[in-house]
Amino acid sequence: MTWYNYDKINSYNCCFNFILTNRGFGKSYGSKMMAIRNFIKKGEQFIYCRRYKTELSEFNKFFDDIRQEFPDHKFEIKGKVAYIDDEVCGFAIPLSMSQKYKSTPYPNVTLIIFDEFIIDTSTGIMRYINNEVEMFLDLFETVARKRDNVKAYLLANFITEVNPYFIFFNVTPNKNERFTLA
Repeated sequence: MTWYNYDKINSYNCCFNFILTNRGFGKSYGSKMMAIRNFIKKGEQFIYCRRYKTELSEFNKFFDDIRQEFPDHKFEIKGKVAYIDDEVCGFAIPLSMSQKYKSTPYPNVTLIIFDEFIIDTSTGIMRYINNEVEMFLDLFETVARKRDNVKAYLLANFITEVNPYFIFFNVTPNKNERFTLA
């Protein structure tokens, strides 16, 4: 299986990392690989974030496509909590309900994966949440609690440049170049 290699973007050591590629380039797979390796090697946990609770209805299949990469480990999902070798390694959180988690400590979480952060608005099926970027930043701060070792990876297919995140951070990506926010 081929997946997006996070080594280059990690070399910039940024808090917020936007990963946009065409569909099928392995962004999600690569982020799972990074999350699993971080947990197995360092005991670091992750948060898998989607915009709405309904988008997490399939979270119980989170490890299904990647468990063969780690045949010596046991993977399990119980509700919205992920386990490796019977230890908590990650949590699924819908951004729309992130206020509920505001007082929950996550001292071992160092990785936030926000999958599908850009919406294909042409379908009319989904919409951005009011004040969504601020909600995401609140979630980030809830997790980071002033720690500088927490990184967020916002993943999406390159559908459009027009989205609340690029407006908020004043990002104008060039499809042919990498870009970073310090």
